[in-house]
Amino acid sequence: MTASDGSVGGVTKIVDHGSDSIRWNLVIVGDGYQASELPRYHTDCQAFVDRIRLTPPYNDLWCGINVHRVDVTSTDSGADDPTTCAGGTGATPATYFDSTFCSPWGTVHLDRLLTSDHVLAQSVARGAVPLMHVTLVLVNSAKYGGSGGEIAVCSTNTQAAEIAIHEIGHTAFDLADEYEGTSAAPASEPPRPNVTIDPNRATNKWRDLVLATTPMPSACNAGSTCGCVAPATPAAGGVTGAFEGGLYSSCGVYRPAAVCYMRDYSPFCTVCTRVIRTALAMFQPAESLSLISPSLAFTDVPEGVGGIGVTNYRAVALEVIACRTLSFSITSGPTGGFGLPFGPASDATSGAYTAVDTARIWISYTSTTAGATSSGSVDVTCDQTGQTWTIPITANTVARPRTEVVLVLDRSGSMQEDAGDGTTKVGKLRESAQIFVDTMLPGDGIGIVRFDHTVQRLMDVEDVGALITGSGRTTAIGHITGSGLDPAGNTSIGGGVEEGRSTLDDGAAAASPPYAVQAMIVLSDGIENVPPMLADVSGSISANTFAIGLGLPYNISVAALNTLTQANSGYLLITGSLTTDQRTLLTKYFLQILAGITSANVVLDPHGDIGVGEEHRIPFSISETDYGLDGIVLCPIPDLLTYELESPDGQRFDAATIQGIGTGQKIDRPGISFYRTSFPLDPANEIGTHPGTWHVVLGLSRSHPSIEKLWGYFENGRLPYDVVVHTYSNLVFHANAYQFNYEPGSSIKLVATLREYDVHVGDRATVWAEITQPDFNTFTTPLSHKGEEYVGTFDTSATGVYQIRIRAVGKTFEGTPFTREQTLTAVSAYERKVPPSSKYEYVEDKPEPNEPLRDLISALDLYFERRAPS
Repeated sequence: MTASDGSVGGVTKIVDHGSDSIRWNLVIVGDGYQASELPRYHTDCQAFVDRIRLTPPYNDLWCGINVHRVDVTSTDSGADDPTTCAGGTGATPATYFDSTFCSPWGTVHLDRLLTSDHVLAQSVARGAVPLMHVTLVLVNSAKYGGSGGEIAVCSTNTQAAEIAIHEIGHTAFDLADEYEGTSAAPASEPPRPNVTIDPNRATNKWRDLVLATTPMPSACNAGSTCGCVAPATPAAGGVTGAFEGGLYSSCGVYRPAAVCYMRDYSPFCTVCTRVIRTALAMFQPAESLSLISPSLAFTDVPEGVGGIGVTNYRAVALEVIACRTLSFSITSGPTGGFGLPFGPASDATSGAYTAVDTARIWISYTSTTAGATSSGSVDVTCDQTGQTWTIPITANTVARPRTEVVLVLDRSGSMQEDAGDGTTKVGKLRESAQIFVDTMLPGDGIGIVRFDHTVQRLMDVEDVGALITGSGRTTAIGHITGSGLDPAGNTSIGGGVEEGRSTLDDGAAAASPPYAVQAMIVLSDGIENVPPMLADVSGSISANTFAIGLGLPYNISVAALNTLTQANSGYLLITGSLTTDQRTLLTKYFLQILAGITSANVVLDPHGDIGVGEEHRIPFSISETDYGLDGIVLCPIPDLLTYELESPDGQRFDAATIQGIGTGQKIDRPGISFYRTSFPLDPANEIGTHPGTWHVVLGLSRSHPSIEKLWGYFENGRLPYDVVVHTYSNLVFHANAYQFNYEPGSSIKLVATLREYDVHVGDRATVWAEITQPDFNTFTTPLSHKGEEYVGTFDTSATGVYQIRIRAVGKTFEGTPFTREQTLTAVSAYERKVPPSSKYEYVEDKPEPNEPLRDLISALDLYFERRAPS
């Protein structure tokens, strides 16, 4: 069989690390593949590449290697299999390189010895790749076999990749076989670098790799008659020494290690590894190590919640351009009381397919009391190159950044209407705004503005003070529950926003220390119809601005409020018509906005109801990144519930226990019961009361002295509740929905960010959106990881409110599970135009396309709704 039994096709560079003139070029040619089998040949080549790329030391040298594939076809499939060797089939297929098993080895034929026409194979390889360094013939046969020498040859047996790597060891690096046989030991020192007849520690050819504690010889074959003296204590596994057996001899020849790729496909020994590294070193691209964090500064780390400090991480970061894996470790420090949360070492590999990697060793600092400072340093060394960098570290603790919030609240006449669940809109507002104030953090400021067709400031910004009893809280709640929000008049949202801005400015000017964050929350149930209009005042706002539309979208200035909030780092939430199951929706919206303002994160937000004698355990995840918790239960009669927190180790904590430990407290107010705690909840049991799965445990006892309240409120005897868990955390999740067109069919863009200690979480998290349509049917859409964001879109269809629950699940740097979520809304409606100063509101009610009376209703495009007189 000859070259006339096939043809040579094209050449493909399947691994390209640069010009052939500066890289080590491995060329693969196939034999025994018919033209129809070329796809299989391509797959076989890739399987070999995938294996060698992960095999040390090639994995560290991969950037210096190019791999070329030459498509060679044969007339027939397979390889010759002579009957000279036992088990031979006698097959004689016509193949291009005339590959054959049972090739001669001295005076005998070896069934596994698979050879090819090496002159022709090298000619084809060099013709395709003139700067070729080694040729591998891949033979299309499942029978085990291979050979090395002028070329490397292997079959496509299940061990094909191992065979090929072994044979390339012979062909490219002149490595000898390290297994025994019946051959006699050579009389003089063999030239191959990995076998020797000299086990003497002083003169052995690889003596520089032998430890002083390793016996030489290191092991003798049983019954050796060649002078091998077995050590009294066997050599430790994996060491480099002199182990008898190799070069097909069981006696008098020594190999460097007990096992090696050149013996039994185990990892290459240190001697073979050095030979391969030395040969390929000249083909490696230049390495580059750059310190990209010359100093670390934990600037203005806030005091924690409940007296427990906030732990922040910063990374010593080095930019690495290298093919091999480089390891970095702490060789000194950190001094100054800083910690090493993930240990003192890190690896980095830029590898074959990425140009740059970053090695990070994390340093931690835990805040103490305001005004405290710390300084120190840490030394980081690259273990392979010996380079060392000294990084100074500084830190300081400040008081928790304070936030001032102004509520801008609609008290126009329509606020006396039914919210959808049998209660008035103003009643919903009073309940939700009161809970908002109850859960504000001590030290934050609250101000209140009301508007109808006129605007009044009900309350200047004032520190809310202590939980429950703070004077600012009681003053704000007095305004919220008093007659100041009784509905009357028309709707000047722009006027309310303008006064809200002024209230924030006055509060900032009077504050000492100053507020770090300004926020405005605007609630309205109507269409603005009295100047100034939002478009005239939104450009002067600098505070984070959020808005809640209470009611149906076509009755609310959706476009104007959306423009206002999106231009000022906030978002708009629309409630729609509330139902009994959504009785707490407005409160949840207020609480979510509060979480965003105070840098808290929503962990979960489930709804349920509980019967007498039942116990409900609602799980939620806490990670080591979380340092505080608000565990909130919204309930019409919260005093009927027993409420405990259960830690990951199964302990249950009630209000008295937590207060006794001193890491938190429980607050019970109308409509709400919540724990505000720090982590670890029990500092004496940090492992059991910090990261892991926690539970909110709720009970409803028949023996409760006020249980008759339940039957008075709910005929079915079940008490509804909502659990809202917020964490104060170094794992921060933000989401937003961008909408610029409101007609059905418009596209909504969803964008989320997720950062752990200010590092993008990336592929460690999955982010998606659960979307409830106006008809209450739901669907999900994924948010794809793009750059440092997660992005998705969906299109509206029917008119109404789309509730968007954006969720994230993942693992922290330490591998602890976490969850995050945020609720947003979008609307599909036809925007109404309302003339300034109108005593009426225009309502445009576009029906669904299948509405039976759509023609009649379309003729009545606008209708007037009489409002309460001003």
